[in-house]
Amino acid sequence: MLIKTPSRILLPFAISFAGLSLSSAQANEFDDESHELDAQVVSGRLYANPVSAAAFNVTVLEQADLQRLPVNNVVDALEYVSGIDVRKRGISGVQADVGIRGSTYEQTLVLLDGVRMNDPQTGHHNFDLPIAYEDIERIEIVKGPGAAQYGPSSNGGVINIVSRKEIISESGRKAKVNIQRGSYDYERYALSLAKTEGEYSQFLSGYHSASDSYIRDEALDSRQGQGSYRVVHQGENTTSQVAFGYVEKDFGAYRFYVDQEAQSRESTSQRHGYGIHQYRFANGSQIEASLNWRNHFDVYKYQPTSSASEHETEALQSRLTFSNGSFVSGLEFNQENMDSNRDGRQGRHFASAFLNYKQLIGANVSLTGNLSYVDYDSQDQFVLPVIGIDALISENVEVYANAGQSVRTPTLNDLYLNMPGRDLGSENLELEKTDSAEVGVRLNSSDINITASVFYKDTQDAIDFTKTQAEFDASLAHIARNYGKNETKGFDVEFDASAFSAMRLGMSTLKLTHTRLIQTIDTDLVILKNTDGQLENQTALHAGFDFYNHYSLLTTYKYESRFDSEDYEILDLRLAYQDDNLTIALNGSNLLDAEYIDAGFVEVAGPALILEFGYQL
Repeated sequence: MLIKTPSRILLPFAISFAGLSLSSAQANEFDDESHELDAQVVSGRLYANPVSAAAFNVTVLEQADLQRLPVNNVVDALEYVSGIDVRKRGISGVQADVGIRGSTYEQTLVLLDGVRMNDPQTGHHNFDLPIAYEDIERIEIVKGPGAAQYGPSSNGGVINIVSRKEIISESGRKAKVNIQRGSYDYERYALSLAKTEGEYSQFLSGYHSASDSYIRDEALDSRQGQGSYRVVHQGENTTSQVAFGYVEKDFGAYRFYVDQEAQSRESTSQRHGYGIHQYRFANGSQIEASLNWRNHFDVYKYQPTSSASEHETEALQSRLTFSNGSFVSGLEFNQENMDSNRDGRQGRHFASAFLNYKQLIGANVSLTGNLSYVDYDSQDQFVLPVIGIDALISENVEVYANAGQSVRTPTLNDLYLNMPGRDLGSENLELEKTDSAEVGVRLNSSDINITASVFYKDTQDAIDFTKTQAEFDASLAHIARNYGKNETKGFDVEFDASAFSAMRLGMSTLKLTHTRLIQTIDTDLVILKNTDGQLENQTALHAGFDFYNHYSLLTTYKYESRFDSEDYEILDLRLAYQDDNLTIALNGSNLLDAEYIDAGFVEVAGPALILEFGYQL
């Protein structure tokens, strides 16, 4: 099916001949030696082995890519990855729901250094991450069936944020400061410190940001603060990492959740700690154990009412993994609890065991298989297979295919939410079950790289807050239900001519991506609160050039349409000066003044400019 191409698309395409550099690394481009982090073995990477990565759709944003983007948070950075649907409320990533290839935000698994960050209460808080943007080494995105290997709620994909562990200065010390001021009285101050001494590396970082409302007289202001500390010990046969972090947010939530909302407010705080220990045996095998604790507190004040809703959730995750050559096996246990003045005290657990096999077959074929056993609250048990194959057809042509099954556990909101007249949970919900498959091709040459894939996802017992026709006519509350079947088909294409443009056009980057989704929903219900507005088309042009040694101009043009709204066009840019120590940049967002709603019922902010100053030593 052809997408709409409005005539005004030509102007942004012309403007965009100065744009963005994304190293969207497909799985077979991983190279363990080129990405080694100063002998730090614990890196939190999902695919350290290129054999297992090649059979799946893996995109990586390296630290250099993150520094070049006109953003200062993980949520906004994910907007530059094809197939990802970022649905924001407010400014600067204060709250966002992220889906992959038509999945809901509850079907997207979020990890930090490989440990689970999904919020038990609601996916709205999945990106309350206790890590500063400046402290991120890389972001890994696995789309489609390959994500099912990492546990429940990965039906659409998985996003893994890997913390920085590299000390590049000869002195073993490194400091970085970043200051930003811009539109809507926006301000942000960030500091990152790192030190290596002997076998120990330490990392300390934090930031504070604030902004005023971008709609006059409405509650859309925000305040954010974050801090984190990590220490890594590297021994002859062991690597250990311990990390602690927090993030706090206070923001106006005008029309975040309901269209008739007044000056509502929300405050969240998260405390997080995890430890990872790895032991390497002389025969090359290794064992790794991790323990992860996450505490989240949320206060929501709906202005017309007299009292606030308060929720505290606590999640504990333990994981044990043993690897020996082509085999990896492991166990995982998760306990989640909630104490709410509105929804009561609730708790549940789920556990899993998994076995992964990866193998080269001859010189040109790789095979990966994974089998997981999931036990949900001692009530439901599932056996979930994943398989992937990659074949090098010729020097420049590679094909891959994969398929798998996954499940999503209901959130505590799905089960126990108690807001009479608005939203009500259901304790008898079944788990969502998803079958998915993908076939893709990679065409690589010295000038141009093309990747294309066709994918399919079929979810049974899909969960959403819903209404029957009678409930809609009577203006009753949304009720959480397994509404039926949700089938998504689609394709994505990536055309990267950066090398060609550098030689022929004097550009540093020229890249075009497109994702098309076709969604079929089989249900008798008339309202699906979080499902109807999924992304239908997404086209992005990334282009740019470097000049005068230290200057760069980077732009991105994006065209998007949704199943329940009109299409819109977005233009962002970054003009920067950067040398070994100093960065001065002007970042612009939504420069075409697109008027649209990402999530909830409030429009996104209009055109904005941010001046950035950074220095490191």
